[in-house]
Amino acid sequence: MSGRRSSGDALSPQDRRLGGGMLGPYRVLDLTDERCWFAGNLLAQLGADVVLVEPPGGWPRGYAHDAYNRGKRSVVAADADEVAGLAAGADIVLHNDATPFELDLGALREANEQLITVHITPWGETGPKADWKATDLTLFASSGQLAVTGDSDRPPVRISIPQAWLHASAQAAVAALVALEHRARSGRGQHVDLSAQQAVCETALSAILYAPAGLEEVQREAGGVRFGSLMLRTIYPCEDGYMIVTLAFGPMIGPMVRRFLAWMNEEGFCDDETLNKDWVNFALQLQGGEESIDVIEGVMADIARFCLTKTKAEMIERGLRDSLLVCPVNTLQDVLDSPQLAARDFWDDVDGIRLPGRFVLVDRTPLQPLGSPPEAGAHTEEVRAEPGAGLPSALEPLPPNTRLDKPLAGLKVADLAWVAAAPLATKILAHWGATVVRVETQNRPCLLRGALGHRDDVADQENAIAWHSANANKMTISLDLSKPEAREVVRDLVAWADVAIESFTPGTMAAWGLGYDDLRQINPDLVMVSSCVMGQSGPHRNFAGFGHMAASVAGFFDITGWDDRGPAGPYLAYTDYCSPRFTVCALLAALDHRRRTGEGQHLDFSQMEAAVHLLAPAIAEMQATGARRTRRGNADDHMVPHGVYPAAGDDQWIAIAVEDDEQWQSLAIEMRREDLADLDQSARRTRQDELDEIVSASTARQNGPGLMHRLQAHGVPAHYVQNSGACIDDPQLAHRGHFQWAPHQYARRVVVDAVPYTLSEAHNGFDWAGPTYGEHAFEILGDILGYDADRIAELAVAEALE
Repeated sequence: MSGRRSSGDALSPQDRRLGGGMLGPYRVLDLTDERCWFAGNLLAQLGADVVLVEPPGGWPRGYAHDAYNRGKRSVVAADADEVAGLAAGADIVLHNDATPFELDLGALREANEQLITVHITPWGETGPKADWKATDLTLFASSGQLAVTGDSDRPPVRISIPQAWLHASAQAAVAALVALEHRARSGRGQHVDLSAQQAVCETALSAILYAPAGLEEVQREAGGVRFGSLMLRTIYPCEDGYMIVTLAFGPMIGPMVRRFLAWMNEEGFCDDETLNKDWVNFALQLQGGEESIDVIEGVMADIARFCLTKTKAEMIERGLRDSLLVCPVNTLQDVLDSPQLAARDFWDDVDGIRLPGRFVLVDRTPLQPLGSPPEAGAHTEEVRAEPGAGLPSALEPLPPNTRLDKPLAGLKVADLAWVAAAPLATKILAHWGATVVRVETQNRPCLLRGALGHRDDVADQENAIAWHSANANKMTISLDLSKPEAREVVRDLVAWADVAIESFTPGTMAAWGLGYDDLRQINPDLVMVSSCVMGQSGPHRNFAGFGHMAASVAGFFDITGWDDRGPAGPYLAYTDYCSPRFTVCALLAALDHRRRTGEGQHLDFSQMEAAVHLLAPAIAEMQATGARRTRRGNADDHMVPHGVYPAAGDDQWIAIAVEDDEQWQSLAIEMRREDLADLDQSARRTRQDELDEIVSASTARQNGPGLMHRLQAHGVPAHYVQNSGACIDDPQLAHRGHFQWAPHQYARRVVVDAVPYTLSEAHNGFDWAGPTYGEHAFEILGDILGYDADRIAELAVAEALE
């Protein structure tokens, strides 16, 4: 199999609109620039007719255009009146203030009451920072992510391929589809106000929630995680690069660790005494003083020696065979050459360049190759001659007493997912009013209950801050799925549900008799999502791993860190925080398609494949030029100075990004270095190291937040590097209601992070935090499924309920 789909097989945007794609009836007007083209790209992949509106002369062409404007049509507009004419026939408008003329989004909605406008800004439309300058670096500094990424003995470091606006763009696509779902219920369009800062905040989960939970701030560590005096290393050099080896404990991970140590033992790198430790209960023994940190440090030293004898291919082969928590630190070339992506026919061939293709496999309405990006204005006359987009002919009938201020009220979801990636997707559904029933089991507890921080550092499974956040507004029932009686409950839930979502290892659900082919016999119009790291097919489908490992195989670890050191990787499970946006986009598109056609379908979602889309321009560039991007600290292609500089105090930093000569002149004056004010970009790049030292010397004497305000007042993009406590105190995040207090049966009240956008016609908020074990069992069994007391008693006797 070639692993690529030819652009010659691609449907034109107009063909997709008329004949196929889950979003085929809808027209999207894309008024954004390079920062946010990805939002329209996601909607185009799902079949929408996306019209890229370009200024006279067109947008600059480059690798971002090649990657994210495929599948769109291009129209050149000279003024706001021409845009208004196009908006009169559109369903969705995407806007990030890129157009060279003033636009009144409210007026566009008045002229087309069905129109949904999505406004993507750095900080949100209102608030104390609404008018501040922003770049990728300063947005990451403001979000909590930068503070916890990089080496502890150096400044915090960003991902070397810019990501902030891509997070905002993916959330914009989600918001547009939530509003579209609301329109099907209310008959009205509305306005979406989206903050890029908030979109990036989710990538710092759960570190961003530590301060209100009474925990010490997370300390950044390259290639590992620190727990007090213990540094659990995860990245190790091997023969041909780097590997991730996860060393952790508990009932699920402990046996996997022992299998890895058994392999080391076979080859003489681990003694029998170490091999036979109780790796399931080791953490408890460490806390109780029965074991010492010296054992862990010795094991990590042994792992380091062992990895140097292995190639990445050898490690992944053994890892797949024995279900080990190991994976390669993939370069972008490794990603391009991935046998898994080839086997799943992931790549689109566009004029001889492979670019990321469909982000989800869909059985009934598969996503089609998008073809080549358009020339500027290539479709101007064609689009102007067409009638407007088709609007729904009738509103969706809703049950009595359905809340119309909740766009997804009435949607019923059976949630069998766990850890973070898929549960964060269903969190979005629950936030907007869906009834989400979370099925869990105490004999195989979700890792979020045992890891990533507990309120007041009390390690109770009902006290886990990541669980509280990822499962807010959900109902829960605890079932022992090894019991046939429990699986019957799941079948009844699926018969009730519109959506089922699961994130088990491929084949697990089918082995229980709960695979898609089984469940659609129960509920023919079911939309089912199967989410895992690598997808349901391909040679690596059984890959055992978590979000940090998915981020590594997708290429993010190699591009994060310093060029003179090994990879640092972004903070923890980066792809777990990227992928929910893709999942919800695909799911809402499938539900829209079902509303119009009555068809349910199965969505095969790979977290790795979705994340690779965030690296698409660099993958295109690598093939065109032969230059492979890797980690480069905080350096930037265009901006200089561009870095994270020390501020007064211990581990205090400020991010400064100079976009042009005017900003540099202002910064030079603020540093009292007028002698340097006339340096243009070329001169500054030549003297980059010297200027970084000058900026560092100036900032190191100053209060970070105070300097941030002063530089912003003078038009220089800057932001203090905020940890959890600073984010909680950030007046802009407070203004946006990003951190919300929600009641909890065990913990009284806890902080839950909100979605990064508001809808003008919908309520934005959480009613409760992630529930306790089986908290809603009787409501689910009695009120939802209609079981009587005898049936519930039978389940209890069979030990199906926990």
